[in-house]
Amino acid sequence: MSKTAKRRDLDEWDAEIEEDFQRVVAATKAAAQRKRGRKLVAFPLAFSVDVCQRTEGRAALVVAMLIYRRTHVCRSQTVTLPIAELAAHGITRNRKNEALTKLKAAGLIRIERMAPGQSAKVTLAWKPR
Repeated sequence: MSKTAKRRDLDEWDAEIEEDFQRVVAATKAAAQRKRGRKLVAFPLAFSVDVCQRTEGRAALVVAMLIYRRTHVCRSQTVTLPIAELAAHGITRNRKNEALTKLKAAGLIRIERMAPGQSAKVTLAWKPR
C-alpha cells in the first residue's frame, strides 16, 4: 500500500471517528437540555413531617419545600425565593409572606428583610433530629 493510500485511509478513519464523536456530543447535549427542563424537589421525610406538625396550610409546606430545594441548588443555607417558582405553585406574594411568617414562628427558618422591592433572604434553620 502506498503512502498516499495509507494517508487517505487514515484521513477517512479520522473523519469517521470525528463524525461519531460529534454525534455522541449532540446526543448528550440533547439529553442534558431535556433534563434541564425537569426540576425536582426532594427533601428528607422528617423535614416534611416537622413542617406539617409545626405549621398549618398548603402554602407553608410549599414554601418550605422550595426553600429546602433552593438551599441545595444554590449550595447555601441562605437563599431568596424567585416569584416565578412560587407562582407556578399558585403562591402569591402575600401568601409567601404569610408562609414565611409561619415558618419563622415555627423555628424552621430565619428571615433577613431587604430593602423594599427586594426579595427577603431566608436561612434554613431546620436541623435533622
